[in-house]
Amino acid sequence: MTDKKTFGSFIRIKRTEKNLSQKDLAEMLFVTEGAVSKWERGVSYPDITLVPDICRVLDISEHELITASTDTDTRKMKQEARKFRTIRDTWFWVPTISYAVTLITCLICNLAVNHTLSWFFIVLTALICAFTFVPTVISFFETNKLLAFSVSTYLSICLLLFACAVYTRDLSWFLTACIGVLMGYEMVFVPVLLSKTNYAHYKYIISFTILLLLTVLLMIHIRLWQPYMLGNAILLAAYGFVPVITCAVICAFRFNAFLKAGICTAVVGITLYCANHVIAALFGPPDNKPYQVDFQNWEQCLDGNVQFIMLMLFLFVTVVLFVIGFFRVRRNKRR
Repeated sequence: MTDKKTFGSFIRIKRTEKNLSQKDLAEMLFVTEGAVSKWERGVSYPDITLVPDICRVLDISEHELITASTDTDTRKMKQEARKFRTIRDTWFWVPTISYAVTLITCLICNLAVNHTLSWFFIVLTALICAFTFVPTVISFFETNKLLAFSVSTYLSICLLLFACAVYTRDLSWFLTACIGVLMGYEMVFVPVLLSKTNYAHYKYIISFTILLLLTVLLMIHIRLWQPYMLGNAILLAAYGFVPVITCAVICAFRFNAFLKAGICTAVVGITLYCANHVIAALFGPPDNKPYQVDFQNWEQCLDGNVQFIMLMLFLFVTVVLFVIGFFRVRRNKRR
């Protein structure tokens, strides 16, 4: 602890900042006014058992009291922490109270106008959905906040969709909508969530594979209420995922980035070029016209010619990337 005079001066300054007299401070600490006077005049130190109470009354830390100096950094951190908590609490309670007021108002209006609860449940589920986004439920979780946010928002959207389906008395589209929303969530959140696990290196392979399975599930569900060529549609969807899954697998390997880019460019170009052939094989050629390449007959073969030129461009870029990649590999080996 510092010398008595410095300590006493520090006590006096902090007491004055709190607009307390020596008598007020003495009463709050359950000591005599004379004892406080002795501290401030540098005659004596307070009893060690009074340190916590002195710090509480004068709003200082024990370190500040012992050293008789203001810890600016610590005070700044505490102020910022208090400010953050205030902003966080405001962010939580203002929207929450607004939602509650809106919900009560809609409840009264629905009962007053319709004498029953009908569209009120749509408002209720909509407000629940809004609450999961703003201020969100992650304030109730210490860890896995992104997982909690994604799950809570998705379930709230499904709940809102279910309320709308019940209100319109048509549940046929409900699962279709839920699966469609789930596909969007899967593309956005699964790679991010996997990046924090042991499967981070394969996150895109896993993500695109799950997306393919969800696409097939969506097609199967649609087939239940809308007849179409399900088998051919699934084959076409699988073909569409060939380039993205293949590129994800290639990127998972560790070798030259230019060679990776070259392989991916070739795969995408060939897949795009063959897409019309695959569609024609599965569903028949459009307008009963075969898919052809003939640069002497642009009027009849415009699509085929354009697709072939695009394929050549993709392959040209592939060759350029391969050349750069091989030169980079040779140069690294020489080093």
